[in-house]
Amino acid sequence: MGTWDDTGAAGIAGFLSSNAHDIYPAIDPSKVQLPKPYVVCIVGASRGIGAGIAHAYAHAGASGLVLASRRVSGLEQVAAECRKINPKVRIEIVACDITSDSSVQALASKTKSTFGRLDVCVVNSGYTGPIEAKVTETPTEDFINASNVNYVGTFLTAKYFIPLLLATEGGAKALIAVGTLAAFMVKGMIANPHYNVSKAAQLRLMETIHEEYSSEGLAAYTIHPGGVLTEMVKAAVPEAVHAYCLDSTELAGGFCVWLSKDQSHEWLSGRFASANWDADELDAKKDVVLKKNLLRFTVDV
Repeated sequence: MGTWDDTGAAGIAGFLSSNAHDIYPAIDPSKVQLPKPYVVCIVGASRGIGAGIAHAYAHAGASGLVLASRRVSGLEQVAAECRKINPKVRIEIVACDITSDSSVQALASKTKSTFGRLDVCVVNSGYTGPIEAKVTETPTEDFINASNVNYVGTFLTAKYFIPLLLATEGGAKALIAVGTLAAFMVKGMIANPHYNVSKAAQLRLMETIHEEYSSEGLAAYTIHPGGVLTEMVKAAVPEAVHAYCLDSTELAGGFCVWLSKDQSHEWLSGRFASANWDADELDAKKDVVLKKNLLRFTVDV
C-alpha cells in the first residue's frame, strides 16, 4: 500500500505516536461496569467488527442488546457468544435493512417497545464494492449501494434513533458511526469514488448531527475501527493490503465502550477518532484538539 503520505491521509493517521492493535487496559471493557439499565443497539452486528462491539458491551455489563443486521443467522451466533460472556444480558435479534426507511423505523420502534430506552446506538453496517476502481471503472450499482449503506443508512439510523436516545432519562445518549480512515484517502491503492467518498459523507453527516443535537445532550462520534481483516475486506481489498490489516475485531468494541461509558469523552463528539490511538494519549490531547478545533472534516486555507 506504500506509506500514509501516498494516500492523502498521513496527517490523521499519524495524529498520535502510539498505536494499539488489540484490547489494552485503558479500553478493556471487562474492567468497566456500566450503570443499570444500559441498552445498546448495534446495526450491522452479525460478524466481524460488529460482533466485537457486541462482545464489548456484554463484557461491560450492558443490561440489554439489540443486534440488527440483514443476516439473522449470524446474529444468532453473536447473541450466543454475548450470553456466554454475560448470562444476565437480555438480547433482542432484529432483521434490518439499513437502506430501508421502513425497516430502520421498525427497528427503532422494536427497541423502544422492548426496552423502553436506549443508551447507545452503533452504526456499523458497511458496503465496499471493488476497491480498485476509478470513476469511469466503477459500476454504477456499486456506487449507489455504497452511498445507500454507508451514508443514507447512517442518516436513517440517526433519524429514527436520535429521538429515543434523547428521550432516555439519564442515558448515555451516544450515537457512534463506524467510519474509516479511507474517508480521507484520495489517492493510492485503496482510494476509490464509492466507499471512500460515501464514508466521507458519513463523517460530515455526524459532524452536522453534533451541531444540531449536542445542546440536547447527544454525543455523535465517528470512529475508525482499525485495520481489520474482515470477510468484507478479504473480498474487496487487494491482497497486497491484507498484510496491513493487523487489528483485532475486538479493538473497536473496547474503544466504543471507552467513549460511551460516561460523559468524560463527550469532547470528541462531532469529531473523528481512531480506535488505534492510545486512549490516554488522546485524552492528554484534549485541550489542543479543542483549541485548534482538530479532528474535523475541514478545508485548510
